[in-house]
Amino acid sequence: MDLSLAQAFVAARGGTEASSPESLAPLQARLAQALDMARAPWPGVDLEGRHFVSHLARLLPGDGTAVETLSLPDVYLARAAADGLPSALSAFEARYLPEVNLAVARLKLPPSGLDEVRQLLRQRMLVGSAETPARLAAYPGTGPLSGWVRAAALWLALDWQRQRGGPADSTDDGDLSMLVSPEDDPELAYLKRTYRAEFSDCFSTALLALEPRQRNVLRLKYLDGLSIDQLAALYGVHRSTTARWVLDAQESLLQRTRQRLTERLRLTSSQLDSVLRLISSQLDVSLSRLLRSRMND
Repeated sequence: MDLSLAQAFVAARGGTEASSPESLAPLQARLAQALDMARAPWPGVDLEGRHFVSHLARLLPGDGTAVETLSLPDVYLARAAADGLPSALSAFEARYLPEVNLAVARLKLPPSGLDEVRQLLRQRMLVGSAETPARLAAYPGTGPLSGWVRAAALWLALDWQRQRGGPADSTDDGDLSMLVSPEDDPELAYLKRTYRAEFSDCFSTALLALEPRQRNVLRLKYLDGLSIDQLAALYGVHRSTTARWVLDAQESLLQRTRQRLTERLRLTSSQLDSVLRLISSQLDVSLSRLLRSRMND
């Protein structure tokens, strides 16, 4: 009896499910049916079955039994295109790139802007590297791929507009001024105002000193809004691995920022402790804005 799909599925989920042939047979049948449904709309796109069901296993929450709840044909094409299959790339271009026009029509971009957004979308969705897999691999399958593509195109178009609309307002520059709160005690408020430029510089230097994968997982999580499960699907690893990557990147960024602040600021011991407590308690909350102001796409 062929149990290869079920075995690949179970292995991708960490091998926690029962693995006797009798228990795997029903799962094999369901996965074979899901694979047929996924392939049907895309003749000529031949993604290897075990690879597809392993990808499904990483996408599914809980006990992983709700295969039918996903948009299977969309997940199939997204995974195949992310893997660079020429037939899948052609199918994606033909079916989904017109979604760019629909998504950004109301923004009235010039032709050059529309062309650039299309190219940016191609690059983000279809072009991967060892450090940053093609973004299509993170498509969760819980809604139509067309909507996911339109949302990405709109985000890129708005960002294109923003970059060409002049400098950002100074109140949204990503420095410590965003952290000032009316409830702050006078000393802490003073420290935020006085040392925000130093913090901003130290943060930027620390960000550039991170390893490429650390910067990428922070960008994907805080700029692109990917969940831990979506990051796991993107990189083809277990969710605990990506959770650890994100935590390590955050800790490394925080520690490097602390180190540079300690080297640069001439403060009393209590003042330095106040600044470090500020960073420790509020950096995570503000990380998306800080990263957006410091990272190029």
